[in-house]
Amino acid sequence: MSYFVFDLDETLAQIYTVYYFVASLQTYPNMSESLINSLKKTYRTFVKKIVEEEITNPLGVLRPGILHVMKKIYKLYKIGKVKGVIIYSNNGHLYSLEFIRDLIHEYIGDELIIECIHRYHHLREKDDKTWDELKRILTKGKCKARNVKPCDVYFFDDLEHKDLYEHLENYNHVPEYNFKASFDRIANIYKEILVDREFIDTIGCEKIKNIDDVIEIFRIDTQNTECISPEPDIGINIMMDAIKKIGILGKRKI
Repeated sequence: MSYFVFDLDETLAQIYTVYYFVASLQTYPNMSESLINSLKKTYRTFVKKIVEEEITNPLGVLRPGILHVMKKIYKLYKIGKVKGVIIYSNNGHLYSLEFIRDLIHEYIGDELIIECIHRYHHLREKDDKTWDELKRILTKGKCKARNVKPCDVYFFDDLEHKDLYEHLENYNHVPEYNFKASFDRIANIYKEILVDREFIDTIGCEKIKNIDDVIEIFRIDTQNTECISPEPDIGINIMMDAIKKIGILGKRKI
């Protein structure tokens, strides 16, 4: 049984431009119930709108071509050739991992990514990624893998993690994806969907009077973004080759 394991940053996506937008739409215990419900609804709308853009006029938050890759993996998952898919990242912001997961699920129309393993996940012990740690994640985490071997894992990362590289037969080193999606395009989506006055009140800053003020704060730390998303690169070819390799193991085409 095969498992697909993806790094997040510069592999699946480039979250630079969306980071503050995503973080601002998360809910916390001290919020009112009405605001929590409002933000959850707004977050789902934000995810939907971002996916719509990635399909029709790509923003480039997701690595171009990654949605097609995930749809192919989903087909393998449905016929039982792929047992599980996880995001395994040294990024410590869990919401960023979940956001990319949610974009993929929105596109597929179903759940595929079983678990998001961020830097501070309880099953992690080291800064670097190792086979012992990944094996523990796959067996003790939500994948509940049994007797998983290095040959069962298809791993994708823009970096070379020495221990994993030495252990895994299917370590796929992809080029770094560093395109920074247009701030203005994402800000326009955010402004369109976020109209809750209570959200502004919770920020607790007298200088912030409306959504435009919030966006300008985000803009300060989000510079030098670009408008035209690149074409799919060799990284997508590497992923597709791995998918084809699994597909060859059976007679059904995907």
